[in-house]
Amino acid sequence: MSIHNKLRITLAALFVFIIGLVGLNFVTFAQLDGDSLSVNASGSLRMRAYQLAWLSARLVPADADEAADLRRTMLAQIERYDRILAGLRRGDAEMNLRPVSDEAVKEQLRTLQPLWEEYRTHVFAVAGAVGPEEKSEANAVVAAEVVGYVTEVDKLVTAYDNASQAKVAVSKDIAVGVTVLAFLIFVISSYGIFTEVLRPIAALTALFREVAGKEADLTQQLAAKRSDEIGRIVQSFNTFVSNLRRIMQRAQACATEVAGLSDTMWRASVENSKAVECNAVAITSVAAHASELDDNIQMLDASVHGISAHLEEMQTLSQAEDVNRTALLTSIEAVRACAQVAAAASEEVTKAAHEIASHATDSAAAIEQETASLDAFAATSEQLKGLAADLDELVGRFKV
Repeated sequence: MSIHNKLRITLAALFVFIIGLVGLNFVTFAQLDGDSLSVNASGSLRMRAYQLAWLSARLVPADADEAADLRRTMLAQIERYDRILAGLRRGDAEMNLRPVSDEAVKEQLRTLQPLWEEYRTHVFAVAGAVGPEEKSEANAVVAAEVVGYVTEVDKLVTAYDNASQAKVAVSKDIAVGVTVLAFLIFVISSYGIFTEVLRPIAALTALFREVAGKEADLTQQLAAKRSDEIGRIVQSFNTFVSNLRRIMQRAQACATEVAGLSDTMWRASVENSKAVECNAVAITSVAAHASELDDNIQMLDASVHGISAHLEEMQTLSQAEDVNRTALLTSIEAVRACAQVAAAASEEVTKAAHEIASHATDSAAAIEQETASLDAFAATSEQLKGLAADLDELVGRFKV
């Protein structure tokens, strides 16, 4: 059963309980109010009995006119008295009297009824008496009887009062019982609300605080074998924490991969820098050796031209009729010197050519290394793009 339905049932039960309590109070007050009218009516019987005795005493010395008024008053009081007694026994709607329900009151009414009939007969005797002596004798009987009759009326009033007190006591007992029942309902409903709502919510709050704290613990799981709102909240919380844990694990794996790729890119950058530096040195050496080679080639060219000139001079000298041996020897020495210079220049050219070839090889290796580094950069960039896509997919599941 859902918490919503449980709360509705609890509120409905409390509403019915409150309505019942209010209705019980109204019923109790109505009974006590009806008893108060009966008590007042029974108390008026005592006054009316004394009033009849007083009217009977006044009737003795009264003249004819006054006696007629007193008789009418006595008859009206007797008629009212009969109606009150009948109303106390059977109830009277006009007088707001309810039928008697207490056994002690019923018994006292049964005891009082014949006494009233006898007392009423004696009062009628005073009203019907003719002479003063007859009136005095009849009035003496009424006067002697009124005290005993009023005593029985007092017993009726006491019976009514006891019945009212008993109802008040019952009302108090009911009030105490209702108070105890209300306290039990409050304790049971409070315990149910605490165990079914407040305690799970407090546990959820504590776990959310741990998850949202500085050191978020994503291993937290709640156990709630229930199908109400709290159970659905707990299930959603466990699902949320599990998904968040998987996302964080994937994010950590991506971070590790990014760190490894960053290290790879750093090493590739270092190797690329070394290759560029090596290539620059090789190019500088090639340029220097090329300049030196150019100088040596120019020297070789000058030596070859010198040899050619000296050979022509030697040919001219050899064809002359008068050969100048000194000049010929000098030309031969010059040719030898030029040949030596040409040989040295040729060696230098060969050496420079080897140096240029070596530096060209180094430059080619450096270029290959740069190409490999650029390929590593490209591969790392592709991996970073893939990781970025994964992170975008992970982050895309959250609204920010």
